[in-house]
Amino acid sequence: MRIALLTRRDVDSEGILEALERRAHRLLGRVSDRIADLAVGLADLNGPKGGVDRECQLQARLHDGRTLIVRARSTDFGRAIDGAMHKLLSRVLKLRKKTAGLRRQAVPLGRLAASA
Repeated sequence: MRIALLTRRDVDSEGILEALERRAHRLLGRVSDRIADLAVGLADLNGPKGGVDRECQLQARLHDGRTLIVRARSTDFGRAIDGAMHKLLSRVLKLRKKTAGLRRQAVPLGRLAASA
């Protein structure tokens, strides 16, 4: 899983990439084999005014070609990153469960040839 950090000019990105990689491997480790690339966007929406304005957007490109985008906001970047990663983990697990169910329902090719 490759990680790219995209920030706006008002975000101090020094040290964030290392912490981001640690959090990604800790939180997304069990589904990292499904994620090819992870683009992380961080933004402070209203500058130094404060409030719930720190946003993290994750865009994950999966190995099967799908793209998942999730967002989370909080008062600091750490909580926003954790919230977005938890949402992404939930969506990847839900997608994995859905595709596994579809595979179980599929008709084997041998049965299709025999019925034709």
